[in-house]
Amino acid sequence: RNHLEYAKRKNAIEGKIDDEKICDLIKNAKEYIPDRVEYYSKIMNLKYGRITITSAKTRFGSCSSKGNISFSYRLMLYPEAAREYVVVHELAHLLEMNHSERFYKIIESVLPDYKERKKLLKK
Repeated sequence: RNHLEYAKRKNAIEGKIDDEKICDLIKNAKEYIPDRVEYYSKIMNLKYGRITITSAKTRFGSCSSKGNISFSYRLMLYPEAAREYVVVHELAHLLEMNHSERFYKIIESVLPDYKERKKLLKK
């Protein structure tokens, strides 16, 4: 039930986006996200591959085993704190390709308030 409610809220937000708004979101994502990836990769002392902006609907980001990171332009619909959480989340996958306790310790070392930031993605 919670998942269905979340999906309804998400569709209500995204259903109101026209093509012009999508173009703006993509442009903003291409400017914002690489800057944040660069910033946090320096803090985390990590190297990454390509950054790609996608139109993924079911995930905000992904990280390949080759170190390439993808982010959905839809991430730009969320507050900056949530966007930064996704960036750090994907960078943490460069060290830990799972969602283990160690993985979340990596995120917490960079964003001590990551749990609150993560909750923003569900609102």
